[in-house]
Amino acid sequence: MSGKLYLIPTPIAEGNFEQFFPAFNAEIINQIDTYIVEELRTARRFLRYASIQKKIDELQFFELNEHTQGVELNEYLQPCLDGLNVGLMSEAGVPCVADPGNKAVEKAHQLGIEVVPLIGPSSLILALMGSGLNGQNFVFHGYLPVEQYDREKKLKAIEAVAIKTGQTQLFIETPYRNRRMADSICKVCQPATRVCIAAGLTSENALLKTQSVSKWRKYFEDERNALDKRPCIFLLGR
Repeated sequence: MSGKLYLIPTPIAEGNFEQFFPAFNAEIINQIDTYIVEELRTARRFLRYASIQKKIDELQFFELNEHTQGVELNEYLQPCLDGLNVGLMSEAGVPCVADPGNKAVEKAHQLGIEVVPLIGPSSLILALMGSGLNGQNFVFHGYLPVEQYDREKKLKAIEAVAIKTGQTQLFIETPYRNRRMADSICKVCQPATRVCIAAGLTSENALLKTQSVSKWRKYFEDERNALDKRPCIFLLGR
Protein backbone atom coordinates (compact mmCIF):
# COMPACT_ATOMS: atom_id res chain seq x y z
CA MET A 1 0.00 0.00 0.00
CA SER A 2 1.45 3.36 -1.01
CA GLY A 3 1.72 6.38 1.22
CA LYS A 4 0.01 9.72 0.63
CA LEU A 5 1.26 13.09 -0.55
CA TYR A 6 -0.04 15.71 1.90
CA LEU A 7 -0.23 19.32 0.72
CA ILE A 8 0.58 21.35 3.83
CA PRO A 9 -0.31 25.08 3.95
CA THR A 10 2.02 27.41 5.83
CA PRO A 11 1.29 30.84 7.37
CA ILE A 12 1.26 33.81 4.98
CA ALA A 13 2.21 36.33 7.67
CA GLU A 14 3.41 36.41 11.25
CA GLY A 15 0.56 36.18 13.71
CA ASN A 16 -1.51 33.77 15.75
CA PHE A 17 -0.17 30.44 14.52
CA GLU A 18 -2.99 28.33 15.96
CA GLN A 19 -5.55 30.45 14.12
CA PHE A 20 -4.22 29.35 10.74
CA PHE A 21 -2.80 25.88 11.44
CA PRO A 22 -5.49 23.36 12.46
CA ALA A 23 -4.70 20.72 15.07
CA PHE A 24 -5.30 18.02 12.45
CA ASN A 25 -2.45 19.42 10.36
CA ALA A 26 -0.16 19.22 13.39
CA GLU A 27 -1.03 15.55 13.74
CA ILE A 28 -0.18 14.96 10.08
CA ILE A 29 3.26 16.57 10.15
CA ASN A 30 4.20 14.32 13.06
CA GLN A 31 3.56 11.31 10.82
CA ILE A 32 5.89 12.51 8.07
CA ASP A 33 9.65 12.06 7.71
CA THR A 34 10.09 13.36 4.15
CA TYR A 35 9.21 16.82 2.85
CA ILE A 36 9.24 18.41 -0.58
CA VAL A 37 9.76 22.13 -0.03
CA GLU A 38 10.28 25.32 -2.00
CA GLU A 39 12.95 26.68 0.34
CA LEU A 40 14.75 24.57 2.95
CA ARG A 41 15.41 27.27 5.54
CA THR A 42 11.79 28.46 5.54
CA ALA A 43 10.50 24.90 5.82
CA ARG A 44 12.71 24.05 8.79
CA ARG A 45 11.71 27.30 10.55
CA PHE A 46 8.02 26.54 9.97
CA LEU A 47 8.33 23.05 11.42
CA ARG A 48 10.04 24.41 14.53
CA TYR A 49 7.27 27.00 14.87
CA ALA A 50 4.73 24.19 14.54
CA SER A 51 6.43 22.43 17.50
CA ILE A 52 6.96 19.25 15.52
CA GLN A 53 7.74 16.33 17.82
CA LYS A 54 10.27 14.75 15.48
CA LYS A 55 13.89 15.90 15.39
CA ILE A 56 14.20 18.18 12.38
CA ASP A 57 17.77 17.11 11.66
CA GLU A 58 16.52 13.54 11.19
CA LEU A 59 13.95 14.54 8.56
CA GLN A 60 14.58 14.32 4.84
CA PHE A 61 14.05 17.41 2.68
CA PHE A 62 13.93 17.75 -1.10
CA GLU A 63 13.89 21.22 -2.66
CA LEU A 64 11.44 21.84 -5.51
CA ASN A 65 11.70 24.85 -7.81
CA GLU A 66 11.33 25.78 -11.47
CA HIS A 67 14.53 23.87 -12.29
CA THR A 68 13.47 20.53 -10.79
CA GLN A 69 13.41 17.69 -13.33
CA GLY A 70 11.01 14.77 -13.64
CA VAL A 71 13.66 12.22 -12.67
CA GLU A 72 14.20 14.12 -9.40
CA LEU A 73 10.47 14.07 -8.68
CA ASN A 74 10.50 10.28 -8.97
CA GLU A 75 13.15 10.22 -6.23
CA TYR A 76 11.23 12.70 -4.09
CA LEU A 77 8.07 10.60 -4.24
CA GLN A 78 9.70 7.20 -3.83
CA PRO A 79 8.90 7.12 -0.08
CA CYS A 80 5.20 7.18 -0.99
CA LEU A 81 5.69 4.14 -3.22
CA ASP A 82 7.45 2.50 -0.27
CA GLY A 83 4.38 3.05 1.91
CA LEU A 84 5.39 6.25 3.68
CA ASN A 85 3.67 9.65 3.71
CA VAL A 86 5.35 12.71 2.18
CA GLY A 87 4.58 16.38 2.85
CA LEU A 88 4.62 19.14 0.22
CA MET A 89 5.02 22.71 1.50
CA SER A 90 5.00 26.10 -0.19
CA GLU A 91 7.11 29.07 0.84
CA ALA A 92 3.90 30.67 2.19
CA GLY A 93 0.23 29.80 1.89
CA VAL A 94 -1.16 26.78 0.08
CA PRO A 95 1.02 24.59 -2.14
CA CYS A 96 0.58 24.61 -5.93
CA VAL A 97 -1.16 27.99 -6.19
CA ALA A 98 1.32 30.58 -7.51
CA ASP A 99 3.85 27.94 -6.51
CA PRO A 100 5.89 25.26 -8.34
CA GLY A 101 4.51 22.42 -6.20
CA ASN A 102 2.02 21.44 -8.90
CA LYS A 103 4.82 19.52 -10.64
CA ALA A 104 5.10 17.16 -7.67
CA VAL A 105 1.33 16.74 -7.53
CA GLU A 106 1.18 16.02 -11.26
CA LYS A 107 3.85 13.35 -10.86
CA ALA A 108 2.03 11.88 -7.86
CA HIS A 109 -1.12 11.42 -9.92
CA GLN A 110 0.90 9.76 -12.68
CA LEU A 111 2.36 7.33 -10.14
CA GLY A 112 -1.03 6.55 -8.60
CA ILE A 113 -0.21 8.23 -5.27
CA GLU A 114 -3.14 9.64 -3.29
CA VAL A 115 -2.97 13.43 -2.96
CA VAL A 116 -4.46 15.00 0.18
CA PRO A 117 -4.77 18.83 0.33
CA LEU A 118 -4.99 20.16 3.89
CA ILE A 119 -6.90 23.21 5.09
CA GLY A 120 -4.97 26.45 5.46
CA PRO A 121 -4.68 30.11 4.42
CA SER A 122 -4.63 31.13 0.75
CA SER A 123 -3.90 34.82 0.24
CA LEU A 124 -5.62 34.72 -3.17
CA ILE A 125 -8.88 33.33 -1.81
CA LEU A 126 -8.79 35.55 1.28
CA ALA A 127 -8.31 38.60 -0.93
CA LEU A 128 -11.15 37.56 -3.24
CA MET A 129 -13.41 36.90 -0.26
CA GLY A 130 -12.75 40.33 1.18
CA SER A 131 -12.75 42.33 -2.04
CA GLY A 132 -16.48 42.60 -2.73
CA LEU A 133 -15.72 41.80 -6.38
CA ASN A 134 -17.24 38.96 -8.39
CA GLY A 135 -16.41 35.65 -6.70
CA GLN A 136 -18.45 33.58 -9.16
CA ASN A 137 -16.32 34.35 -12.20
CA PHE A 138 -12.63 35.18 -11.79
CA VAL A 139 -9.22 34.46 -13.30
CA PHE A 140 -5.72 34.49 -11.82
CA HIS A 141 -2.97 35.81 -14.10
CA GLY A 142 0.03 35.29 -11.84
CA TYR A 143 2.62 37.97 -12.55
CA LEU A 144 2.01 40.60 -15.21
CA PRO A 145 4.88 41.69 -17.52
CA VAL A 146 7.78 43.49 -15.87
CA GLU A 147 8.40 46.10 -18.57
CA GLN A 148 6.17 49.16 -18.19
CA TYR A 149 4.82 49.22 -21.76
CA ASP A 150 3.94 45.52 -21.72
CA ARG A 151 2.53 45.72 -18.21
CA GLU A 152 0.23 48.61 -19.06
CA LYS A 153 -0.85 46.95 -22.30
CA LYS A 154 -1.80 43.84 -20.30
CA LEU A 155 -3.65 45.93 -17.71
CA LYS A 156 -5.76 47.53 -20.44
CA ALA A 157 -6.54 44.10 -21.90
CA ILE A 158 -7.67 42.50 -18.65
CA GLU A 159 -9.62 45.62 -17.69
CA ALA A 160 -11.51 45.32 -20.99
CA VAL A 161 -12.39 41.71 -20.10
CA ALA A 162 -13.58 42.78 -16.65
CA ILE A 163 -15.79 45.50 -18.10
CA LYS A 164 -17.24 43.24 -20.81
CA THR A 165 -17.82 40.08 -18.74
CA GLY A 166 -17.83 41.15 -15.10
CA GLN A 167 -15.02 38.68 -14.47
CA THR A 168 -12.68 39.58 -11.61
CA GLN A 169 -9.02 39.75 -12.62
CA LEU A 170 -6.42 38.73 -10.01
CA PHE A 171 -2.66 39.17 -10.28
CA ILE A 172 0.35 39.50 -8.02
CA GLU A 173 3.61 41.39 -7.95
CA THR A 174 6.92 41.13 -6.15
CA PRO A 175 7.11 43.48 -3.13
CA TYR A 176 9.78 45.74 -4.62
CA ARG A 177 7.63 46.39 -7.74
CA ASN A 178 4.30 46.98 -5.97
CA ARG A 179 4.51 50.72 -6.33
CA ARG A 180 5.21 50.53 -10.05
CA MET A 181 2.18 48.28 -10.50
CA ALA A 182 -0.03 50.67 -8.53
CA ASP A 183 1.25 53.59 -10.60
CA SER A 184 0.47 51.75 -13.84
CA ILE A 185 -3.05 50.92 -12.64
CA CYS A 186 -3.69 54.55 -11.75
CA LYS A 187 -2.27 55.69 -15.08
CA VAL A 188 -4.04 53.45 -17.62
CA CYS A 189 -7.21 52.07 -16.01
CA GLN A 190 -10.54 53.85 -16.23
CA PRO A 191 -11.48 56.04 -13.24
CA ALA A 192 -14.60 53.96 -12.45
CA THR A 193 -12.85 50.59 -12.51
CA ARG A 194 -12.77 49.05 -9.06
CA VAL A 195 -9.47 47.76 -7.71
CA CYS A 196 -8.84 45.83 -4.53
CA ILE A 197 -5.34 45.80 -3.08
CA ALA A 198 -4.62 43.20 -0.40
CA ALA A 199 -1.28 43.34 1.41
CA GLY A 200 0.01 41.46 4.43
CA LEU A 201 -3.21 39.52 4.92
CA THR A 202 -3.61 37.82 8.32
CA SER A 203 -1.04 40.21 9.84
CA GLU A 204 -1.87 42.97 12.31
CA ASN A 205 -1.15 45.70 9.74
CA ALA A 206 -2.98 44.10 6.84
CA LEU A 207 -4.34 46.27 4.04
CA LEU A 208 -7.55 45.13 2.33
CA LYS A 209 -9.21 47.95 0.44
CA THR A 210 -11.47 48.13 -2.62
CA GLN A 211 -12.22 51.43 -4.32
CA SER A 212 -12.30 53.07 -7.72
CA VAL A 213 -9.12 53.90 -9.62
CA SER A 214 -9.89 57.59 -9.17
CA LYS A 215 -9.88 57.12 -5.39
CA TRP A 216 -6.66 55.07 -5.51
CA ARG A 217 -4.99 57.97 -7.30
CA LYS A 218 -5.87 60.23 -4.39
CA TYR A 219 -4.90 57.55 -1.86
CA PHE A 220 -1.39 57.21 -3.22
CA GLU A 221 -0.89 60.96 -3.17
CA ASP A 222 -1.22 60.74 0.62
CA GLU A 223 0.12 57.23 1.24
CA ARG A 224 3.19 57.02 -0.99
CA ASN A 225 4.79 54.13 0.89
CA ALA A 226 1.69 52.07 1.72
CA LEU A 227 2.77 49.08 -0.38
CA ASP A 228 6.52 49.14 0.12
CA LYS A 229 8.11 45.70 0.57
CA ARG A 230 4.78 43.96 1.28
CA PRO A 231 3.45 40.91 -0.58
CA CYS A 232 0.45 42.22 -2.53
CA ILE A 233 -2.49 40.85 -4.46
CA PHE A 234 -4.30 43.09 -6.93
CA LEU A 235 -7.91 42.46 -7.98
CA LEU A 236 -9.58 44.41 -10.75
CA GLY A 237 -13.27 44.40 -11.63
CA ARG A 238 -16.47 46.31 -12.24
